[in-house]
Amino acid sequence: MYRNTQQIDNILIDLNKAVDAHYDWLINMFACVVNNNIDQSESINAHSHHLCHFGRWLDGHQPMNQEESSCLQAIDATHTKMHNCGRELMCVIRDKKTNTDKFSEFKHRLALFSAAVTAYKTYLLKLRGGVDILTGLPGRRMLDERFEQQLKEVSDRKMYMLLLDIDRFKDVNDTYGHLVGDSVLRELAQQLRDRIRGGDTAYRYGGEEFIIILYAPSDREACMAAMRLRESVAASAIHYDDKALNITVTIGVTQAWDGESIGIVVKRADAAMYRGKQTGRNRCMFMDEGGEIHLITH
Repeated sequence: MYRNTQQIDNILIDLNKAVDAHYDWLINMFACVVNNNIDQSESINAHSHHLCHFGRWLDGHQPMNQEESSCLQAIDATHTKMHNCGRELMCVIRDKKTNTDKFSEFKHRLALFSAAVTAYKTYLLKLRGGVDILTGLPGRRMLDERFEQQLKEVSDRKMYMLLLDIDRFKDVNDTYGHLVGDSVLRELAQQLRDRIRGGDTAYRYGGEEFIIILYAPSDREACMAAMRLRESVAASAIHYDDKALNITVTIGVTQAWDGESIGIVVKRADAAMYRGKQTGRNRCMFMDEGGEIHLITH
């Protein structure tokens, strides 16, 4: 699962608005103390961390992966503790107690909350930098960074790599121009997004090559998924201006084994894909554990 650049930008905009609203909340919180209406303020509520604008944003924001979940959990924890400390400080001020520890603690909690938000923004910006601008898919750098962790997280299923290459893509650019070529890449990327399952991820690996990290219980299931993908691409027309263009892809499939580097797996998938190119294109080839390459058929 991944987020495209527009989704990331929207998250950053909404997050900044929520943070700005939260500073207003803090100002209003202490204004209630000064105006002697603390008991009417939502700030004194034990669940104030859910009632403020930032809390509502946080409750409605769902993570896409474990790394993002960890960031949001850190924000949630520091946000809750900051609200708890704020309530205690309000009571100290209201009751005119001399307790400088509460002021220092609140300052500390506010700094931890700010640091957690900054860490999440850093994660989002790093994620955005790994997205291919043309297609909106995560790019090669993101695949390189994620691959080892993805392989470690495999449990009851097996992890496979599908390497797709558009057949005769150079002819498309030469005949119709690079703008049409770019449209082909964008349309194929959208088809991949629409056709892969929720737990699988498509990447633009470079040029006209795409990689799908796919989870399946067996070689046959992975090969059939590749076959369905190849057939759906061949059956779909790509529209530009008032014309339609049909393309095909050749796919190399291989399983990723525990402890393997991405380079080794890509090399196998590429060899399988290249055999498909040599023997006719518009086909799926599978390289097994022994290095044998097989044509995938129904």
